[in-house]
Amino acid sequence: MIVSRLAHRIVGGELPPGAVLPTEGALGAEFGVSRTVIREALKVLEERGLVRVEQGRGTTVQSRDSWALLEAEVLEIALDYDKDLVLLDDLVRVRRLLEEDMARVAATRLSDEDLAWLADNLEQMERAKTDWPTFQQLDLSFHRVVMRASGSEVGRAIVSTIHAYGLRRPMFSYPATAATLELTIAQHRGILEALVARDSMLAASRIAAHIESAWADRMDPQRGTARVV
Repeated sequence: MIVSRLAHRIVGGELPPGAVLPTEGALGAEFGVSRTVIREALKVLEERGLVRVEQGRGTTVQSRDSWALLEAEVLEIALDYDKDLVLLDDLVRVRRLLEEDMARVAATRLSDEDLAWLADNLEQMERAKTDWPTFQQLDLSFHRVVMRASGSEVGRAIVSTIHAYGLRRPMFSYPATAATLELTIAQHRGILEALVARDSMLAASRIAAHIESAWADRMDPQRGTARVV
């Protein structure tokens, strides 16, 4: 709780870069805890790049480029203050680059069983067009199978973090139109066709185009469309 509250003050700008936090004693009095508890909280904040603790000089807030933005709580809080969607846009771009590379590698590694599973997944998506939560999960599962086949543990971990926190934003919660669901299925089918053909470059380009176009839909308020990204 203490870590989260202080992190919100830092990420939200209440405590700007260069600001010196109150003493351990003052923070302890504010939160009603011992100095030991405060010291541990500051240690966690330092590990996340939000502050720098220096003996005799106090605890100083660090600039944004020092933050561990892929650490779960830091990312979640940063997204809470991402009103202009710059951070989320950056995350989607990183995800596109990673999935593009993973699809390229996966095209030569997916087993026949994996390809059959992906085909079945598409059939389930067809049947789930009136069930938005189920459709979302099927869509994400399709991507996970491709990523797993790539063998890139780091890539999967980063994209999973983006999914876990980025897709919680309100813009991803409303259901899609029938037309956009059909487009998502069509794009997945195109990706699968490239994977079945073992065409690495085509699979990579199609999955990148899919992610890019789905995100463009959500970034266009006039179109008002909703798609899984």
